[in-house]
Amino acid sequence: MRTAERARPRAGRNPVQAVISGVRGDMANPLFRNAYALVANGAFTGLLGLAYWTLGALLYDHDPGVVGRNWAVIQAIMFVGGVTMLNFLLIRFLPQTARAAGRLVLACYGIGASAAALLAVGFWLVVPSRAPVYGHLGAVSAGLWFALLAVAWNLFNQQEAVFTGLRRATWVPVVNLAFGAAKMALLVVLAATLHPGDGIVLSWFIPVLVALVPVNAFIFGRLIPRHRVENAGRGERPTRRDIVRYFGGGWLGGVFQYAAISLIPIVVTAHLHDDAVNAYFQMAWALGMMLELLAITLSLSLTVEGAFDPSVLAAATRAALRRTFILMTPTVVLVVAVCPAALELLGHGYAAEGAPLLQLLAVAILPKALIEMYVGVLRVRSRTRVIAAVQGARFLGVLALVPLLFDGHRLATIGWVVLGVNTVVAAAIAPSLRRACTAPARGGA
Repeated sequence: MRTAERARPRAGRNPVQAVISGVRGDMANPLFRNAYALVANGAFTGLLGLAYWTLGALLYDHDPGVVGRNWAVIQAIMFVGGVTMLNFLLIRFLPQTARAAGRLVLACYGIGASAAALLAVGFWLVVPSRAPVYGHLGAVSAGLWFALLAVAWNLFNQQEAVFTGLRRATWVPVVNLAFGAAKMALLVVLAATLHPGDGIVLSWFIPVLVALVPVNAFIFGRLIPRHRVENAGRGERPTRRDIVRYFGGGWLGGVFQYAAISLIPIVVTAHLHDDAVNAYFQMAWALGMMLELLAITLSLSLTVEGAFDPSVLAAATRAALRRTFILMTPTVVLVVAVCPAALELLGHGYAAEGAPLLQLLAVAILPKALIEMYVGVLRVRSRTRVIAAVQGARFLGVLALVPLLFDGHRLATIGWVVLGVNTVVAAAIAPSLRRACTAPARGGA
């Protein structure tokens, strides 16, 4: 792999030619090619998500509570399916695996899907009777559908990790663009033909179910065989013991990371008794978490390239940090500036209640980006206990402070908690991240 540091354009070169040359250089570098694909995926997902929820708010403008209840169910399914996925193993070990790549993917699929089904059953047995917003999930048929959709979401997300680990992340935005367009089309159809309580959830997950077969046929029929041929005989391969040793801390860190995105809104929802306020919260939180995906993308690409070739880790970390803040800083400024007016289009409540929360969540992306980059370095070095500690501090800090400080009315309080906790954690890891930018990579797993 070429060094992640891109040479400066030569003096006297036409600025347009310099930009074109720089883009070509980046696209020839797997670190940036895959990272830009994931950034594009995050941008497309964010724009389509904004369009989706804007459309939903307009279709159900007579009752914002319908949007809030549906989004609460979607968040629950996403949490159960997401917290049980094994993306951290796929991203860390697929780049180093050749002949056993298919077996590794199938093992992660099987373990993740089984765990999602079990957790879905536990959720169905405990939560609907205690949280009114999930009360309609108490029937057996609803519980079966909940488990099925959680398993489907688990596999759908693991597909993205497979693309990324195979260094074929350019397929991720293709799949998600099709998914986003399909769910928007279904939202319009189902809102007009089904009971409002079903249309939004079904429009989200029917495309997921449909996509699983063709996407995995492509992965197992074309990409994995190609990866096996291209990487045959290259370098040391991770052993089963390496993977098992990585599993514990890596899984716990992944759980904390995903819970920070998907469990916190479930906790907040359980404390809200006004469905309209829940809709304002869910809209702001969903958009804020789409921004967080942008902060995660370069970290994932850094993990893949660092695992593929540990000798470039320090240079890749420096380059990834620069690209992250070049991309994220103007994005944050833009969101802070325009979100009040943009959310006003959905209704005054969305702007008055949701905009301050979204602005704070956007600013919190900057310290989150530092944390995610450090976690990417730790993945390459297989320091899973530190990963669990860092991600656990972020999640548990927010989980402890939100119920303590949030009074059920001022949504901005949640944003201040998220921003404060992530800033403290980012300050704590900053010296270690700085050393990682200059120190040579440590040995493999």
